[in-house]
Amino acid sequence: MKPLSLLLALALGEERAASGRAGPGSGGKEAGVRPRVGGPCIPLPPPGLARAASAGPAALECWFVEDLGGGALEKRPAALLLRQGPWAPPPRPDLDPQLYLGVDDPAGALLAALRRLPRGAAAPRCEMSRFVPLPTPATWARRLSPERSCPRALDGAWLMVSVTSPALSLSCLLRSPPEPQPAPALITMATVVLTVLTHTPAPRILLGQDAVLDLSFTYMPPTPEPAATLASGPPPFGLEWRRQHLVRPFQEGTYLATVHLPYLQGQVALQLAVHKPPEVSLTPAPLVWAAPGEAPPELLCLASHFYPPEGLEVEWELQGGPEGGLRRAKGERWVSSLHHHSDGSVSVSGHFRPPPVTAEHHGARYVCRVRHPSLPASGHRAVVTVEVAGLSGPSLEDGVGLFLSAFLVLGLIKVLSGLKTQ
Repeated sequence: MKPLSLLLALALGEERAASGRAGPGSGGKEAGVRPRVGGPCIPLPPPGLARAASAGPAALECWFVEDLGGGALEKRPAALLLRQGPWAPPPRPDLDPQLYLGVDDPAGALLAALRRLPRGAAAPRCEMSRFVPLPTPATWARRLSPERSCPRALDGAWLMVSVTSPALSLSCLLRSPPEPQPAPALITMATVVLTVLTHTPAPRILLGQDAVLDLSFTYMPPTPEPAATLASGPPPFGLEWRRQHLVRPFQEGTYLATVHLPYLQGQVALQLAVHKPPEVSLTPAPLVWAAPGEAPPELLCLASHFYPPEGLEVEWELQGGPEGGLRRAKGERWVSSLHHHSDGSVSVSGHFRPPPVTAEHHGARYVCRVRHPSLPASGHRAVVTVEVAGLSGPSLEDGVGLFLSAFLVLGLIKVLSGLKTQ
């Protein structure tokens, strides 16, 4: 029996037609956007090879969460045994045998996803709960389940397993066979039927650029089916992207991607964040002039067109001067209110009023340093140099000014001489 694998992507801001196998419920419904449905994923190896070559964790610790009614929840420890051999499973007297699951993953999607976790990364968070196969609650996808009663082929105990980490978010349905297991049962066998996953659970997109949210799902029918049925393409399915909340104008927030199959559903959440680093400029620049005992003009540091508005800091530093080195600048400072732009970005200006200077401030530099979550730890900075009057040698501008003055004086002398001769 060949597993079915599909890779789907959502391109924000584009209008894409949802597609599936021709038949009931092959469409999707979204909040303003449609998914792009592609062809099969990279072919998965045969089930035996997938298990033999699997790396990654041999077991995954989980929590079994059950609703006791009245708003009360019960959490019990559980575990997924992902890699098994001919030997007996390691004993786990601390677990209920029904929550110690030996996982058979015929499609290999769950194991392949866990193998992609970075080395040395913390173990992903795993939760499981009971699942009851029912017709889809979505009105637009009800044609997927023409019969209101669940077929006997789906008998057995079902569990929904959710695994999340910074590198992936997946949801899978596990089915235990209805036949009782031989006693004493130290472990409960379960087969992965549906796996829905994304490898970008928290994408950070630069403001103004396209955002693509990836989603893939793999479905292994719980009962053997004729090869011709699977070879003709995927079964009828529906895909729904639902934006949980909308932050104008970025489509930022939590996206819920739900895959609907007849009587089965899987869902993952993606947290889309938008960012844009600020552009930093300082005026007047690159020089400020002041006479000894006088204060230089007020400095204005503009941090423009950044997002999000939170987390911006404007710092003023002095490099050089009487004390030397780089240190916090002394003076009066304040920050303006936010200015909002049409693209959703914001700008803010930091103001600094330096104290009077002395001859030792000549050549010192005032630094405006801007920090923001979208910037490196050192932030961005802009610099202005202090020139104390009477201590600077002639500059290029001075030379040009003297030349033009001499040229004008010479011309004026010639004009006056000509008038006198006449």
